[in-house]
Amino acid sequence: MPHRILLVAGFFPPYSPLGAVRAPMLVRWWRDQGHDVRVIALENPAIAGQLDHCLAPEAVRYIPFGQAAPPLVQTVGSVKKLLVKRESRSNPYLASLQTLYRQIVHFPDRYHSWIKPAVAQAVAMAEEWQPDLIYSTAPPHSGHVVACQIARRLNRPWLAELRDLWAGNPYNDGHPLFDPIQRRHAWGTLAQAAGHVALTRGAASRVSRALRRPVTLSYNGFGADDFATLDTVSAHDPDRLIIVHAGIIYAGQREPTVLLAALAKLDASVRARIRVVFFHDEESAVVSGAAYFGVADCIELRQPVPRRDILKLEREADVLLLCRWNDPAEDSIIPGKVFEYIGARRPILTIGSDTGEAADIVRAGPFGVVMTHPDDIARQLVEWLAQKDAHGGRLPDLPEGPTHAYLRETQFQQVDAAIAEILR
Repeated sequence: MPHRILLVAGFFPPYSPLGAVRAPMLVRWWRDQGHDVRVIALENPAIAGQLDHCLAPEAVRYIPFGQAAPPLVQTVGSVKKLLVKRESRSNPYLASLQTLYRQIVHFPDRYHSWIKPAVAQAVAMAEEWQPDLIYSTAPPHSGHVVACQIARRLNRPWLAELRDLWAGNPYNDGHPLFDPIQRRHAWGTLAQAAGHVALTRGAASRVSRALRRPVTLSYNGFGADDFATLDTVSAHDPDRLIIVHAGIIYAGQREPTVLLAALAKLDASVRARIRVVFFHDEESAVVSGAAYFGVADCIELRQPVPRRDILKLEREADVLLLCRWNDPAEDSIIPGKVFEYIGARRPILTIGSDTGEAADIVRAGPFGVVMTHPDDIARQLVEWLAQKDAHGGRLPDLPEGPTHAYLRETQFQQVDAAIAEILR
């Protein structure tokens, strides 16, 4: 049965990072199933990515993102200036104060200013179009607050999708004094949803324990048509081993240090035949690391490109690089790029950590290798070069069969089941 679904998404094309693919793909899936979908999203040109969507312009209501100074900043501007001084980073006490200040004025997140106008927009929209269900996907988690308030105002059920954990996310730089408030607010808000969707087993388990109710697991997945026209692409460079990193580098966490150390162990003649391409370098972690290990000649940094070009580059590459954080907190995190890499059917080199769900998926495929020691990585690079030479300048594609379990369409069926359960 067709439904009217209102999607609340802080990031939605064109105002979304390149990796925020799930929301527009979910909308396309619903539309193909015959549902009537409308979207309320942030209008924020500062994060405009290289994505588009399939809906008519009038079906998407964008809420301008304004960074108006809150009263605290207006009344104590001098305090703000003190706390955001770059020099304060070297002082742990001032840095801690800065974190606390940032969490207070940006509660529940830095996009909080869109909550009130987004709710008002939904209420106005409901005069002509009443949703059967509100579906929020986050981060930014202020979108869950928007959806919660809309659901209450319209007396409609709400389904909350957590692409990342709201409370207890290891990548959030929280202050210990404010974290209890943030956690209570997060779990209190999510408890009002009629259902929940999580994108990893660990997150699903965490949410289920906290809220004492079942949680739907739906991996990110990749689309059956993502690589439909790219079956017969040629190698990007038949003479060199091309390694592509299409995700985000997080300095001090998800970074390629162990790969750079492995490159440094190779003879110069071998190293000259290897190129690692990055599209992001937070705090110059790649550049500084490459300089430290003396392998800058192996590294290439590029500007972000549209998603269709990234997919082509992934197919042309010999190896796709997945950087992971060597911390137990990473075990329940699966970067969305993992599934896109699987769809590209090129060997995945997973580094940084050999535990957790992402590593298990890569090994089980098998979709590549999981390595944490420079010596092992160096030997693997030499082996891939030999295989590339033996196969006419291009490593063979991985088998297609094992990839089917991670098709986006298969994963979205789990979401459909959750919606059907709520609306039955």
